[in-house]
Amino acid sequence: MAETQQVVRRGLLPTHTARRILRDFHERGLEPGDGLADEATLIKRYEVSRGTLREALRLLTFLGAVTVKAGPNGGPRLATPGPDVVASAMGMVVQFRGATLRSVFEARIAVEPAVAALAAAHRTEHDLVLLDDSVDALRRAQRVRGPEYAVHSGRYHLRVAEAAHNDVLATIVPALATMTTTVRWRFPRGSRAELTRRIAEAVEAIRGQDEAAASTTTRAMIEWLVGEIETQQRTVLDSPILWPDVDEVLAEQRSGGPAAEPAEARPKVG
Repeated sequence: MAETQQVVRRGLLPTHTARRILRDFHERGLEPGDGLADEATLIKRYEVSRGTLREALRLLTFLGAVTVKAGPNGGPRLATPGPDVVASAMGMVVQFRGATLRSVFEARIAVEPAVAALAAAHRTEHDLVLLDDSVDALRRAQRVRGPEYAVHSGRYHLRVAEAAHNDVLATIVPALATMTTTVRWRFPRGSRAELTRRIAEAVEAIRGQDEAAASTTTRAMIEWLVGEIETQQRTVLDSPILWPDVDEVLAEQRSGGPAAEPAEARPKVG
């Protein structure tokens, strides 16, 4: 829908301009890393004030769609928003809906079996190399104290999402995984070997392109894990998901921390 001829209320101009900029990106075939133009050119192109343009660029920067650098070769450039944008927005919404860790696991039980089935259908040899690497890393870390096992477990789920080769699911799964890590919980005592076995079974189903088996084993694996947590750490499943905790995890990831690092792998702050 073209918006350039609409009369826009003054307070909505930055958002309206941000939409126009992104539509312009698409129509011009720009790719991540490509520059827009200098500020004066953009002001003339979109017929807005300097303040409105800068506010629009701040919005797009916050959403991860634009980076702005100072200097002779600086200016706004198209970027690729990451799953953290979805995770942050989802974290804000679910906090006010009263979501708990149990809610997130229920969502993962609904979503991840289908993701595993897609991974079985679309996986490449490179995907299998990464999934095998996850299984090997989990086996090595089974008896290692500390966060190493939890980190590799989280990474496995993200690799399955990537193996599905679906851009929507590749953002949803990391968002759910991030929310799972915001509550302090631990893999139940004695569960690591069994979890590794179940993950290896799911990987073999993906390797064999057996969509039904990949889905079934993944669902059974997550349901089993939740059951173990229910037995040994029952109250933790009723812990609320809070946006400040989600945003804190995302900030750690942006600064170079492991993606979807479980809460047991991080020191508790606050």
